[in-house]
Formats: sequence, C-alpha cells, structure tokens
Amino acid sequence: MRYQIHSKWSLTEHFAIDDESGAPVFDVRGNLSLTAHLTMRDATGSEVAEIKKHLMTTKHDILMAGQVVAQVHHEGFFGEHYEIDSQFGRISAKGNFSGWNYNIHQQGQPVAVVSRQFGFGEKFLVETAGNVNDAFILAVVLAIDAIHKEREQDQNRGGFQLGN
Repeated sequence: MRYQIHSKWSLTEHFAIDDESGAPVFDVRGNLSLTAHLTMRDATGSEVAEIKKHLMTTKHDILMAGQVVAQVHHEGFFGEHYEIDSQFGRISAKGNFSGWNYNIHQQGQPVAVVSRQFGFGEKFLVETAGNVNDAFILAVVLAIDAIHKEREQDQNRGGFQLGN
C-alpha cells in the first residue's frame, strides 16, 4: 500500500496520512518536545498508535492498544541507521535520512520504502509491503522522523544527547 505523510500547519505537530487515492487514513497530533508524545488516529477518530519519547534520549516507544510494541533508536555515532526492537521482531532502517530516501527491512526482506516528495511543506511517500501492519510501519516512520530532527537540532547546537 502507498501512503503520503504530510505536515499540516499547527501550533503543535500535526501530520495527515492519506492513501494513494488521496483519501485521509490517519491523523497524527501531539508535541514531542513538550508533551513527549504523538497520537495516531484512524478516520473514525479511534487511537491506533502512540509514539512516546524517552526523556534525556532520542529513543521512542511505539504503543498500540496501550501496550509498548516497539522501541525505535538511532544506531551508531555517525551512520544513518535506525533499529526497531519490536514484538514483530527486529527491524532495520537504512539509507539517506537527510534526503528521506531509505528502506525498512526485517530479516533481509523489504517492509517499506520511504521517499521524499518535493512540494510545499514536508511530504514523504511510504510504500509498505503487503504482509505488514501499516499503522505500525507508519508510526515507525514518524518516530524515525522525530529522532532524526532531534539529532539534527542537537548537532546544530553543538550538543550531545544520551542514548543516541
């Protein structure tokens, strides 16, 4: 399935996730810098996932049905590599995160491809494999986006954050 994630203007973080026909599928709101969480809701308004930031690190948990199902974290000091330890198994994301062109794999098999779409505002495409939980993979992509932005901000300030 192919999805488009785009940021919406808001005082807090707000993303809309549409399917390939442009129909809204998920709405994501929150503020990772203030409240340390984002909530993903489906078209009916039901919560399907929550992303929570660990304090003093860039690690993020993904919760579904109120249970932690994964932890997303940057791996290594310089490389562009993220690891996701999940109840679905270990998942890796590798590629160009600054240009938003990367792949997500599980046990060597592609799970999703993420690419940046140029236009007004932040937009990227996520194409998921047919055998995955799409809401989970989209939450992983949002967590990676948040961690990447936090790491960039920290590097621009000349600081270092614990836990990569």
